[in-house]
Amino acid sequence: MNDIEDKKLAQVLKQGAHDPGENPWFTRRVLNKLPEKQSRGSWATTVVYAIALVACVICWLVMLRGQDWAAITVRDLLYNVMMATVTLTVLWQTIVSLLHAADV
Repeated sequence: MNDIEDKKLAQVLKQGAHDPGENPWFTRRVLNKLPEKQSRGSWATTVVYAIALVACVICWLVMLRGQDWAAITVRDLLYNVMMATVTLTVLWQTIVSLLHAADV
């Protein structure tokens, strides 16, 4: 039922539509009123995230080296979950920053 009504509405709108005509300045005027493109990221942001990612890797290495594998406590599990969350977040932000810097 909606398809039939949609087709009827589209036909009514086409019949009553006003032809705007040609205006070569329309595009230029519209583009001039648009806000300037803002920078989404910079190389400094990427460097900061990369340093944070290196710090996360160092924390993982220190944690794994000092881990007592004979007895894993709740504290160890919470620390691992927290480190995994922080590392994945920093990794994600590093990738996003690199993509924005490349304007992808």
